[in-house]
Amino acid sequence: MKFIVLLLAVLSSSVALADDVDPFGFEKQHSESSKSRAEVKADVQDARAKGELPRFGELGAQVVATPSTKSRAQVAAETREAARLGLLSRYGEQEPRVATPEQERLIRLAGERAVQPVTAAK
Repeated sequence: MKFIVLLLAVLSSSVALADDVDPFGFEKQHSESSKSRAEVKADVQDARAKGELPRFGELGAQVVATPSTKSRAQVAAETREAARLGLLSRYGEQEPRVATPEQERLIRLAGERAVQPVTAAK
């Protein structure tokens, strides 16, 4: 009895293994390409030159950012003004506070005052 069960198990498992590789040919579809390796490398270099792809290195993906147009003093003054208006105080998972148009104007003016030259009053 045990021999018959063992024989049936072996025969049924061999049938299951015969067709499990790639019955629909998906692997063949994904490996075909109309471009050569050199063409793909040239396309990647062109995309990187245009800034469409992030650069990868030892530290992982590094997004190339545009340089800031504001000075350090201007950013510091705007941050102090936003803190004074209570826009930076949030704890945990609270939603950030959105500045009103008047608050945005005050923040912008604080940044502009920081970069203007100081004139001596007579």
